[in-house]
Amino acid sequence: MILNEKQILERLVDNDPERRIVITPLINPAEQFGPTSVDLRLGTDFQVIRRSNLTHIDMIQPAEQINEDMKRTLQHVKVQPGEPFVLHPGEFALASTLEFVKIPLDLAARLEGRSTWGRLGLQIHATAGFVDPGFSGALTFELSNVSTVPLQLYPGVRISQLCFFVSSRTHLPYAQKRLTKYSGKTSTASSAFFKDPEYQRIRQAKKQTEPVSPV
Repeated sequence: MILNEKQILERLVDNDPERRIVITPLINPAEQFGPTSVDLRLGTDFQVIRRSNLTHIDMIQPAEQINEDMKRTLQHVKVQPGEPFVLHPGEFALASTLEFVKIPLDLAARLEGRSTWGRLGLQIHATAGFVDPGFSGALTFELSNVSTVPLQLYPGVRISQLCFFVSSRTHLPYAQKRLTKYSGKTSTASSAFFKDPEYQRIRQAKKQTEPVSPV
């Protein structure tokens, strides 16, 4: 079951911290509430892929080296209020919500783009629109411009909407998952794929099959 605007509001002011939805700052509820969703705003932190002489990221090299390569590849951009971030056609950038969000253990959520921006060619996520029960932090945008004209994106503008679904109370909150990588982030977070155990197993297997150098 999806929550309607009245049920979302009740959860936002619920005295029980285990049932309460947290969205802060909720600047203008009259503008942000829809029939079954709450609009979220664009934050001020962006990460863009920087052109460099790095041809690719070797996903099975040591995690420390991958982290360094990621830092060389990504450029952090801080946009001041009232100034635009320009997303050109075909470009990709990471950003985050202005709001800090906390989901109770008996709800899941989904982050979607607003149709107003979809009609201009803005996509706000590639695959990661689902939000687990127990998540807390800023939500990440995976921004893509699929139109033919640059888009000016201003911090504080409503570019997305968050809807909530009732579930059975989870016994494994997102923050307590063994492989959690993004819990509690308050700004834009880049991919931490190199921390996934699959890549560690691939590294170990590759190391075992490498020929031994003669002494």
